Amino acid sequence: MRLLPLAFLLFPVLVCSQALAGQKSVTLFLDGARVEQELPVSGGYLELPLPDAYASGSLRVKAPGGTVQRVELVPAEQDRRRSADLVRLRERRGELQDRMDALNRREEIFSAAARSQSGKAPRKTKANPDPVVTLQQGTEFALNQMEVVYRSKRKCRLALDAVERELATATKGVASARIWVTGSKAQVSYLVGNERWTPRYDLRFSGEGNAELLLHAKLPPREKGVQYQVVRGTTAKPGAVEPARGDFPVLARYPLNTTAAVGPQPPERFSFAPVEAGLPPGEAALYWKGEYIGSAPFSGGGSTGFSLGQ
Repeated sequence: MRLLPLAFLLFPVLVCSQALAGQKSVTLFLDGARVEQELPVSGGYLELPLPDAYASGSLRVKAPGGTVQRVELVPAEQDRRRSADLVRLRERRGELQDRMDALNRREEIFSAAARSQSGKAPRKTKANPDPVVTLQQGTEFALNQMEVVYRSKRKCRLALDAVERELATATKGVASARIWVTGSKAQVSYLVGNERWTPRYDLRFSGEGNAELLLHAKLPPREKGVQYQVVRGTTAKPGAVEPARGDFPVLARYPLNTTAAVGPQPPERFSFAPVEAGLPPGEAALYWKGEYIGSAPFSGGGSTGFSLGQ
């Protein structure tokens, strides 16, 4: 019977950790990203914390081989379980801070005692026939107590740091998705606004009349074990999905029909036939005969020129 309360306490933890497992992929757009996860479901219920950057109204849930019965979004401030955890962690933080204050006070006391003992002049009396030994004992006692205080402060500081990390994790997210399904798994997707791919260009001139424009996708830091894809478009007007190989993949290559190259060798201003329409603006790097020359803004689709002086 004693195991029953423990089981009830562990159930929410198991449900939440369950929601963090499973396959996950991120599709990056120019203005955000779609996160997709396939999650195992036990007992017909799943709880998924949604990140701070979650786009309201974008949650989609499927149940392969089953049915989605119900979905509830619980705002973070209304999540009783999360509120209880925050109260507990804040109380623990307050206790540790009080403990640290008390240890600091003890350190001051024993530090002052050690200085007082070391500064006394030995004086022989009937009650203190060997004052040198007495002073040494008093100083050693104060120093030993200070060592105890230092060890206690180190342990207290580590515990306080751990609680701060737990608090930072517990306060993340705008809501929790509570999902009821039939079947053994659920497919969940939603949009976030804090991740996207950024267009970057290479303008490569051979110096012999040949030139090429390369469109790269600069990706945000990757999460380990997550598959990433790139879409040349926005969340509202998506294009074809392309796998993201590496953190700076080439999405497209275009030949450049150069009409003029102005400036000393290497040139810094180029004119060319209009590039493909619809390309997004972005930063461009200039290469001349394989050598990197510099970078400048590139206007994207329809552009007819590029200059490092812009």
